[in-house]
Amino acid sequence: MVSSLTHSEKQSQDTRRILAIVAGDGKLPPILAQSAKEKGYKVIAFCLSDDSQARMEPIADKVHRIAPGHLGRSAQLWLQEGVQDSVFIGKVHKVELLRQIHKIDLVALKELSRLPNFNDDTIQRGMADFVERHGIRVITQREFLRHLFPQVGVMTKREPTAAEYADIDFGMKIAREIASLDIGQTVVVRDRMVLAIEAIEGTDQAIRRGVELARGPVVVCKVAKPNQDQRFDIPALGMNTLNAMLGEKPGGVLAMAAGDTMMVDKEEMIRFADEKQMSIVAVSAKEGF
Repeated sequence: MVSSLTHSEKQSQDTRRILAIVAGDGKLPPILAQSAKEKGYKVIAFCLSDDSQARMEPIADKVHRIAPGHLGRSAQLWLQEGVQDSVFIGKVHKVELLRQIHKIDLVALKELSRLPNFNDDTIQRGMADFVERHGIRVITQREFLRHLFPQVGVMTKREPTAAEYADIDFGMKIAREIASLDIGQTVVVRDRMVLAIEAIEGTDQAIRRGVELARGPVVVCKVAKPNQDQRFDIPALGMNTLNAMLGEKPGGVLAMAAGDTMMVDKEEMIRFADEKQMSIVAVSAKEGF
């Protein structure tokens, strides 16, 4: 005689630890979801956009579509699903959040009223406190994505020239300064002149602005904030970054802080950079080279 289990009995036998992935846009949320499943987690995605929902549905065990400002509903879903651990990943467009600020619920309004200011770090730490008050551990992205962090060295066939290395040194120092002020994490330079600084528009738009002004190859420097809370918003670079660097002439350098920034589609990025005579280099996060 063959016995069959009911749905609830099957659920009760599922001993996997339950991970909530609060997913913004981009390729990183599904990459992290796959890594988490390989580590034995049951993955439940809480998607902040249609883009993230479409990317997560093929991988996650279950998907919920949530609004960023609906903390009350989100907390109810976490508890209903028995979530034990959580991770936040993916792009959340700040301009869109500002446009939807009137849509936040009473729980979110109460949480915001606790905060001394509304800069990124303060909001993120407030969110972590809110989640952990519900008995859910917040895990860093690095826990699942260690393989995406490059180490010091040149990754492409072309090494930066002496002048480009001088620009990298100059640009990384400026980038660390603006990152410490919580303005942005990317600087575009040429001939030791600052062409563009990332602000609310994001990395790719800042790069395009710098390329337009330079009318030629640029050096893009990307860093993490000092004492970056790695539970949130670890800087990531991908094909969109390289495409934004394309100008009237081939060349250019993408420099990043080794161990503090992630590369998405690393192999594809290197192939593309080699074709366009670009250089990709990871430098010491603290001292430059």
